[in-house]
Amino acid sequence: MVGWCYHYGIGVEKDENKAFIYYQKSAEMGDAHGTYMVGFCYRYGIGVEKYENKAFIYYQKSAEMGNAIGTCMVGDCYRQGIGVEKDENKAFIYYQKSAEMGDATGTNWAGYCYHHGIGVEKEENKAFIYYQKSAEMGNASGINSIGYFYGNGIGVEKDEQKSFIYYQKSAEIEMGQVEGTYSVGICYRHGIGVEKDDNKALIYYKKSAEMGDVRGMSSVAECYRNGIGVTRDLDKAMHWFQR
Repeated sequence: MVGWCYHYGIGVEKDENKAFIYYQKSAEMGDAHGTYMVGFCYRYGIGVEKYENKAFIYYQKSAEMGNAIGTCMVGDCYRQGIGVEKDENKAFIYYQKSAEMGDATGTNWAGYCYHHGIGVEKEENKAFIYYQKSAEMGNASGINSIGYFYGNGIGVEKDEQKSFIYYQKSAEIEMGQVEGTYSVGICYRHGIGVEKDDNKALIYYKKSAEMGDVRGMSSVAECYRNGIGVTRDLDKAMHWFQR
């Protein structure tokens, strides 16, 4: 926790080098989460030079110690070939393990694997089940995916109102979920599961744009170009297109 405080500047000046040192100390003392955080630092170059092989090694150590997040990250490494040879079958196995350990992110990724047939046979009903489990745990991506499934009738009967509700939930979660926020804008723009409202569509497009979503930026530009939910303004349209 001293490492955590240095990492995020909690009660002390932020110092990522010191954060890494304390994470490493806790890892040497056998702390599973500290071990995971050492892997995290190596993966993203926080307080230490980026080194993906070492990131994988520490994630794997934390997984062996029963850390659910570390287990999920081992799956991530196998899925993307980070510090280890890419292996989608192993990725799915680790995601499923972390899901069984109660990790919301791992549960969401297990759903993603079933959804897209990554390391396991594609099975949309199972994908929906895992997404729903992760949504119940408060995972924003899982909540957004449930919205997508209801909106398109994938693995469940199509229901645009439920789709909108889930998109809105994912957008309202702390920090917001980009996909969900943009999708709420789409729903308001086209009256999908909610009454059409161009002003609200623009508000949500802008929110997603401010979160770095390129489609959101393009949609804001289109709104200004065509006067959708706002007074037509070609200068602002150009600004957002350029962004």
